[in-house]
Amino acid sequence: MNITDLDRKEVAKIISLSNIDKSFTKRLMDLGIYESATVVMLNKLSSNRLYIIEVDDIEICLRKEDAEKIEVKK
Repeated sequence: MNITDLDRKEVAKIISLSNIDKSFTKRLMDLGIYESATVVMLNKLSSNRLYIIEVDDIEICLRKEDAEKIEVKK
């Protein structure tokens, strides 16, 4: 399951970032997106092409192609 599978207000834990290239993984980690972090799906925009999530009280917008690579579990 990945972030795009979450419904609005649903909470999950990030279990893997291994499908993402290393340079982008570093950028995500700088934003607070890391394995074992808790994520909340806040909203899906532009026909489900943009995802607004919250991690550690920080709101972050991800493109669908990036969000699909972040594995989570409820």
